[in-house]
Amino acid sequence: MSDTNGPVVVGIDGSDDATRALRWASAYAVATGSAVRAVAVLGRDLAGSDAAEEVETTLVQEAQSVLAESGATTYEVETRVGKASEELIGLSSEASVVVLGSQGHGAIQGLVVGSVSQHVARHAACPVVVVREPARAAATQVVVGTDGSDEAAPALEWAFAYAAATGAELTAIYGFQTSASSPAVLSGYIPTNVGDEIAVAEGMLAEAVAPLSARYPGVAVRQEAITVPASVALTDASDAAALVVVGSRGRGAFEGMLLGSVSQSLLHRARCSVAVVR
Repeated sequence: MSDTNGPVVVGIDGSDDATRALRWASAYAVATGSAVRAVAVLGRDLAGSDAAEEVETTLVQEAQSVLAESGATTYEVETRVGKASEELIGLSSEASVVVLGSQGHGAIQGLVVGSVSQHVARHAACPVVVVREPARAAATQVVVGTDGSDEAAPALEWAFAYAAATGAELTAIYGFQTSASSPAVLSGYIPTNVGDEIAVAEGMLAEAVAPLSARYPGVAVRQEAITVPASVALTDASDAAALVVVGSRGRGAFEGMLLGSVSQSLLHRARCSVAVVR
């Protein structure tokens, strides 16, 4: 179980992606009054070598400079030896959130999410934010996916809390498939039963959002029930967003499935940062 009052843990490796993640983590920490814990994990093949001390010193100094420039007031930078994913997963039980770049060193062209960020998102005990440059540089909107399930509730609540802390506008999306065939819907003909399904979906969405709107009255929120699969709806919405928030599992998830198909798809295809919340 994570510590909601714990530090913002961010993985660093000297790459541009990791620096972007560090800046995101710093801004989030300032907005929420949290401490930042920046962690560089040196591989065992490097640890103890002549180059290790120089690499360690460079990583620490660069991270301290970024943190100071960002306005973070409470932070620490540390180095560890081992596997990055294992160390960060271990720290996640003490963290409020773990923040990572989408790729890191050695990223292969076209690979949207790296092995470390994907593995941590699967197994961390707290929310994980995978940071990437948004498709629209000026984007500030936060998008959250929900299906009304208990598994999706933490993502919705986290998104509201994030929007309240940062002043962002929030869009809550329920993407679902109707009983009608896609050609019928796409042609503009919506049978009565599909209209009923949409009405039910809109009611479910309103019911899920209402208590959080009451708890966070300062958050401007829109609600959209969209008759396409959730992964498609959220990926499309990510084009104009700064952050997409999704649960680690959704309705009907099997015990032991640590990352659902929607969150997995978003990690690979979203065109902005993604928060996976459990």
